[in-house]
Amino acid sequence: MEPDRIDMPSLEPAIETAPVKPAREPFWGYADLGLVLLLIAFGLVLLVIIDGIIEVADPHLRSDYTPLVLPTNMAAYVVVYLALKLVLGSRYGAPVFSSLGWRRTRLNLVLVGAGGVALAFALSALGSLLHTPKVETPFEALTNNPYSFAFLAVTAIVIAPVFEELFFRGLVQPLLCRSFGALAGIGITASLFGALHAPEYSEQWQYAFSVLLAGIAFGVMRERTKSIIPGTVMHGCFNAVSVVALAVEKLHKG
Repeated sequence: MEPDRIDMPSLEPAIETAPVKPAREPFWGYADLGLVLLLIAFGLVLLVIIDGIIEVADPHLRSDYTPLVLPTNMAAYVVVYLALKLVLGSRYGAPVFSSLGWRRTRLNLVLVGAGGVALAFALSALGSLLHTPKVETPFEALTNNPYSFAFLAVTAIVIAPVFEELFFRGLVQPLLCRSFGALAGIGITASLFGALHAPEYSEQWQYAFSVLLAGIAFGVMRERTKSIIPGTVMHGCFNAVSVVALAVEKLHKG
């Protein structure tokens, strides 16, 4: 008979595998936010200088700044993107869009867009209750020319929502939510969003308040889905209502 086999303990020390620590979300901090803001401020100052030089070269622009409105806005969005690219790319080697929440979602984006339209009508009704004064924005003059109006429509419905959501709900909101909680993070971001748009409406608080409420809706979408795509679609459809309203008003006056 063979003797019972005795398992000898291994002389090799047990190797314990440390749990993998998940990447911090978001991975950027307030120093990165400050650097982005500094780069944006520098770029906007350059735009102001360039616009001033163009106005000197063409005196007609001093009395009618309209031809420079959309190109300047487009250049401002380029400045925002480059600032994000420089900070996230140079410090972390990270891409802009996917890092800031441009991710697929299971939500039906058609329904999300319809929600943006419904939100625009709801805030318009609220504006009537608040006795919101009629304010002529710098963009209304662009409806006089079909080409400039088409450019305005594309900017308002597509370009502006993408870059504004990248900055506010992509960069700023996750950082504030991590520090102060989701409710405060969404609210603070929406307040900044409303304040940024106030100058377009002659600082009338009713408009800023409506934009703030819209920002809360976009922020909730970002927080619930962890993606900025639904908020961007909702934002674009929300703006589309204003663009259509401008077109209808123009046709009615014409």
